[in-house]
Amino acid sequence: ASAASARGWASRSGLPLLLRLLLLLLPPAVCPAARGPPTPAQLSLHPPYFNLAEAARIWATATCGEREPDGARPRPELYCKLVGGPTAPGSGQTIQGQFCDYCNSEDPRKAHPVTNAIDGSERWWQSPPLSSGTQYNQVNVTLDLGQLFHVAYVLIKFANSPRPDLWVLERSVDFGSTYSPWQYFAHSKVDCLEQFGRKANMAITRDDDVLCTTEYSRIVPLENGEVVVSLINGRPGAKNFTFSHTLREFTKATNIRLRFLRTNTLLGHLISKAQRDPTVTRRYYYSIKDISIGGRCVCNGHADVCNANNPEKLFRCECQHHTCGETCDRCCAGYNQRRWRPATWEESSACEACNCHGHAIDCYYDPDVERQQASLNIQGIYAGGGVCINCQVRVLFSFLKILFSIIVDLQYSVNFYCAIK
Repeated sequence: ASAASARGWASRSGLPLLLRLLLLLLPPAVCPAARGPPTPAQLSLHPPYFNLAEAARIWATATCGEREPDGARPRPELYCKLVGGPTAPGSGQTIQGQFCDYCNSEDPRKAHPVTNAIDGSERWWQSPPLSSGTQYNQVNVTLDLGQLFHVAYVLIKFANSPRPDLWVLERSVDFGSTYSPWQYFAHSKVDCLEQFGRKANMAITRDDDVLCTTEYSRIVPLENGEVVVSLINGRPGAKNFTFSHTLREFTKATNIRLRFLRTNTLLGHLISKAQRDPTVTRRYYYSIKDISIGGRCVCNGHADVCNANNPEKLFRCECQHHTCGETCDRCCAGYNQRRWRPATWEESSACEACNCHGHAIDCYYDPDVERQQASLNIQGIYAGGGVCINCQVRVLFSFLKILFSIIVDLQYSVNFYCAIK
């Protein structure tokens, strides 16, 4: 620990000069828990990816068949498909050449709650059709992940409707208080520019570039389309994720929101009469069969295991490298000889034990002490900035015992000399 601190303590204590010298010359003691240098296999550690959506909370701002105006009971809502027949045998009916059915939250066979989007089944979530109001162009689907994760990709499988025409994939890192865009989706280059202020389909040049793509907003396929968003692949830091602070920050999220702004249509709604024609607008809505989110715990390269074996059911890193905290984001008590850092592929950045000579169990890191090279590490080298906390009084008693032993030996020698003389 800090040699400067030790010298100051010795001078202030008023100890005899001999005792002060003994204190300052005391050889460094290696803490029993200290380990040797890490092997290559112990460098940057990362837990495996898994589907974060399975354990997420999910909700939507509007769901077909669940509207309750003025507190009334949910009413069935009629919707029709753009193409094809019934999704399940014996369901629905044909109206004016269109296959149609009802949403009804009170009938399990016709309910389309948003939880269907993450339960792994073939059931789906569905928004109210535009025949119930053009305000249902704007619908949000939000997933609360419960804690901070690194997200690598988002995969969305749509159901009995086309993919959205205009929307934004957003994330929050403060549990939904604020959101920022991850990616924009638009029908045309003009929409990218006018709606989002972005040029369409630009090449990625930075790890935190937010793109606007037109690839996934075509009207076809009319159902069962997919959207795949990779947040890491193709970015400059993809091959060296642990080295890119920007990419690590860009992929963090506690919440994910799909902010739908405009349904995809066959353009018939542009005719003024069609805007009031429910036979047209009842075919336009959003539907999602599955949302998968590939992610992993944020462990800062200091853990390869993350589980939820705790009463809170939160995923926690099993930290290594003498790190502590839910995300291994600090050094454990007594291991603050050097500043905490995330691990990289080339360096484990393991926290180092302070050299407190066995007389303190905790310490803190002081950058000024490191700059002054005033802290002696466990190898006996002035490197790092560890400063011991609450050194025990037994230090004084240990040296008094040594001094007393020396005095006793000297007295014995004097007495022996006098006796033989």
